[in-house]
Amino acid sequence: MQIIIIGSGKVGAKFAHTLSKDGHDIVVVSNDGKAFKNLAPDFNGVTLTGVPIDQDILKYAGIETADALVAVTEDDNTNIMVCQVAKEIFKVPKVIARIYNPSREHVFHQFGLETICPTDITVNVMRSLVDVTNNISTHTLGNTSIVYKHQKVTDRDINRKIEHIKIKEGMIFGVIRTGSFIFANKITKINEGDVLVIADTAH
Repeated sequence: MQIIIIGSGKVGAKFAHTLSKDGHDIVVVSNDGKAFKNLAPDFNGVTLTGVPIDQDILKYAGIETADALVAVTEDDNTNIMVCQVAKEIFKVPKVIARIYNPSREHVFHQFGLETICPTDITVNVMRSLVDVTNNISTHTLGNTSIVYKHQKVTDRDINRKIEHIKIKEGMIFGVIRTGSFIFANKITKINEGDVLVIADTAH
């Protein structure tokens, strides 16, 4: 895929490097050329310095043929403007914006934009770590509500790998173990006292 990433902070740089290693064609746009120092030394994509809401800059980045654009600058206004331009003017098939202010998420959705809010995600993860008795939490990824449920492991699950554990709905997102959250890995073995975090879309 041909993907444009707006912003080269820690998240943007890491995301660019990961997608590049996956074999995608990546262009990173930033109005601060110094930000490209965040990119890994072996990053083999393209970098472009310029104002990301400038249509000429976006054209240089290849937006007219891009499969996706992801805006991850530290400014919500910039992210929403870039995404609007990408979606409405250049008809980019997939447009995603990171936002910091959860109260503004509805504004993005009114424009039909998909959003990721790290504030909400962080709060929900910390909530899971602090209060494992709170069985259900919900947050939004894109335009979809994701429900996280906590489920204590059964005796038959102990010492089994996650890939061998059957659940009725959703998928195992992670494990809470002695107060720490562990992302799910199919080869991770379940210990006594673990709590499964199961992710599913809201019905």
